[in-house]
Amino acid sequence: MNLERKTIDDWKASVFSDGSKLFVSKEAINLKENIDISIRFSVVNPIKSVYLRYTRNGEESIVQMNKDKVEHNFVYYKAQLFINQPFINYHFILATEDSCYFYNQKGLYDHIISEEYDFKLVAGYNQPSWVKNSIFYQIFVDRFFNGDSDNDVKDDEYTLNNFKTKALAWGEKPYDYPKGGNVDFFGGDLKGIEKKIDYLKELGINAVYLNPIFEAPSNHKYDCTDYFNVDKHFGGNEALKELTEALHKAGIRIILDISINHTGINHPWFKEKEKYYYIYNDGSYECWCGEKSLPVLNYNCEEVKDIMYKGKDSVLKLWLEEPYSIDGWRMDVAHNVGKVNEFQQDVSIWKEVRKEIKETKEDAYIVSEHWTDCSKYLQGDIWDGTMNYFGFMRPVRKYLGEDDVFLGWKIKDIKFKKQSGTLFKEEVLSHYGKLPHVMKALQFNLLGSHDIHRINNSPSLDKKDVAAAIMMEFLFPGVPCIYYGEEVGLSGEIGTSGGCRFPMEWNEDKWNREIRSLYKKMISLRKTEQILVEGSFSILDVSEDYLSFARFDDKKAFIFVNSQSESGCDIEIPMNRLGEADTIEIIEKTVPNALIVKEFTEDYIKVHLSKKESALLKVVFK
Repeated sequence: MNLERKTIDDWKASVFSDGSKLFVSKEAINLKENIDISIRFSVVNPIKSVYLRYTRNGEESIVQMNKDKVEHNFVYYKAQLFINQPFINYHFILATEDSCYFYNQKGLYDHIISEEYDFKLVAGYNQPSWVKNSIFYQIFVDRFFNGDSDNDVKDDEYTLNNFKTKALAWGEKPYDYPKGGNVDFFGGDLKGIEKKIDYLKELGINAVYLNPIFEAPSNHKYDCTDYFNVDKHFGGNEALKELTEALHKAGIRIILDISINHTGINHPWFKEKEKYYYIYNDGSYECWCGEKSLPVLNYNCEEVKDIMYKGKDSVLKLWLEEPYSIDGWRMDVAHNVGKVNEFQQDVSIWKEVRKEIKETKEDAYIVSEHWTDCSKYLQGDIWDGTMNYFGFMRPVRKYLGEDDVFLGWKIKDIKFKKQSGTLFKEEVLSHYGKLPHVMKALQFNLLGSHDIHRINNSPSLDKKDVAAAIMMEFLFPGVPCIYYGEEVGLSGEIGTSGGCRFPMEWNEDKWNREIRSLYKKMISLRKTEQILVEGSFSILDVSEDYLSFARFDDKKAFIFVNSQSESGCDIEIPMNRLGEADTIEIIEKTVPNALIVKEFTEDYIKVHLSKKESALLKVVFK
């Protein structure tokens, strides 16, 4: 360690703790057991004493921590915590001769802090452990592959909202809603997915997420008319049974998409079971976001609860059990469920849903759609994960140069402050900083979906930005999900739902080989380096023009750096939070033959990046 380079103030940047095995003695925590909690910082420091502050039965408790060990120029302090209650929040207090500091999941502060960003322990959380080691692949079924042309929708087969069905040839451009009314079809089905299992395996996929497959007239099938039958145009129930068997035999898990918030207006319930919905005296009814074709289910009605999730043969239980044996549910518009005017029952309903699902299949994955702050649902007693728009996709795409699409849908012509590494850090930690550590590895990280234009089609981003986003997706805490076709640079358009639902390109001559190669490399890296699944995460250094972050343990680190500077920039990566660097290797870079590393010592790494350049470094510690 170069003591001449270090000053007494460097210790502040070295302070670190989280919920990983380096700092919490056990991942699966139970009631009535003792857990060791640790924190570390540089051996060069002014600290006189360290305290663990937590709440016990509603009362503030503070215990002094003991010096545990000195290792690799870090001093560790440890305290034992008795788990007396299901949820425990804690942060650290570091006292010097003349001041004190407070450390939580967002960083170090020189003032008393609230509990909002405390570290969090959850006792008895039944984590679906298979999820964190998964590489997911999202499939919009009609647009993936036609495995059985006999079940294709025919021209003029039926009418929906005055639109007649239209069968399009594979490779044609999907119709926009004013032309096609969401009844333009390409013939993709479950047999098509089964026939492409070898493709998925070769890519490195070990879990798939299917958009809705139950009976419905539209191509997106969020307007369900029968939750107990797979749509005949996808092959019916037998096709799902055969698909899940084939996927499981290949070592691939499967989760299905469903909306338990609303049905389609053509569901028989809407005519026969008025009490299942919010139908008012004037004949109007509650519908999702004003869309009259999607009436909202009324969870004040016990029959609705029974048929959807409580009953032995309820919707959410049926498909988890044999012979279908799916591995979990993706819940559409989950933040709307049970929330209608004076009836705000979302938390109680979701806790019931969780209980019923987990009693049916303990390791079932519950991942839900939510575009904004969803931390209240991610504390270990409701959802397992969320489609991580808020904590990952939106910050990443904004940092790389795209205006926020979600706000843009609601506020036209809104102007944003120039995105920066500083804003990126704040946005990311505003999400992850509220979660228990055990939940972070289950967040569903995506770059695009059926609801937003593909990142490679964005006019605001270039191929370097796309490469940076791909690397970030596989380095962030959480599970990565590839939206079908992202791995080959599938074409599309912006501004319409059909624009992000083009049919899959199976002509390999039209694939973007550069993108596919990067995906395969990052998938392989994540599968071979467990540190990218379970390691600590820290945003190291940010500015208006660049960012750097790391995944690390006590042996090595993977460090991502990116520059958005117009003229390029030098970035000095401090190692005082990670460890003493011994060797360094460049794993990936977006500019071939570029000189990345300018200086390398045990204390810091200085790199030079040109405009929009990214690099992934592997550092082994002494």
